[in-house]
Amino acid sequence: MLRYGFIAAGNIIQAMHRGAELNPDYNPAEIGIYDINAATRAAYAKKGYVIYDKMSDLVDNSDVLVLGVTPKVAGLVIDELAASYRPGQLLLTVVTGVEQDWYKEHLGKDSKVIICMPNMSSQVGEGAFAVSRCANCEDEDVEKATEILNACGLVEEIPDGMMAEILPFNGSAPGFFYHIANLMVEEAEKLGLDPDTAVRLFAQTMKGSGEMILNADTDLKALETALRLPGGATVTALEKIESMGFDDLYREFVKISVERCKELGQQ
Repeated sequence: MLRYGFIAAGNIIQAMHRGAELNPDYNPAEIGIYDINAATRAAYAKKGYVIYDKMSDLVDNSDVLVLGVTPKVAGLVIDELAASYRPGQLLLTVVTGVEQDWYKEHLGKDSKVIICMPNMSSQVGEGAFAVSRCANCEDEDVEKATEILNACGLVEEIPDGMMAEILPFNGSAPGFFYHIANLMVEEAEKLGLDPDTAVRLFAQTMKGSGEMILNADTDLKALETALRLPGGATVTALEKIESMGFDDLYREFVKISVERCKELGQQ
């Protein structure tokens, strides 16, 4: 019996595997892959994963299932999955916007489903995964299903029904960060700086700032206040973008991300 069986292996699943492969304890031979794309299956086979041409065979031979499709595709494959699904079999799903009631409707009242909101940073072993359990899942089920996530990032459990609300803080956040990084490169070039040097300094600074947030003994407000020296360049720039509505723009980013996530789950 394989530890995990992945139903589809698109971009986000591939990112998870690339990150997990950085962990010396990770063993692809314990992982099954089913994907309709033959080239994708072949690429995984070369890395030592167990490949299946039929979803039913993957389901029959896997302890924990991982559903890695889009919301629209989930509606197309759920009945095929249900036909082979064993009552009580653990399912970890990264389908955006789809909540627990939908899985219970299709897989039965005894189904054990853990919903996950991933992000692409997992491919470098620095993922941020929000997970929520259904009422049937015990602590040991969550630990079992998320072991592979811990191999490529940080895992935080949130209350059931809050996946759309968490999206801006991990699922969509890289898009916001990359957008700012691109803007910073453009400004570096305008100033006559080498863009590669500038982006390395920016990315490393953001990486270090993230570590400060995770590990510092002080709170976020104190970290920011320490840099807001009266009359300094940083505080002057911050006050300028605040006056231009930057804070409201980011709040809108959060709002729209949540709204769109909920819309996707209803398609």
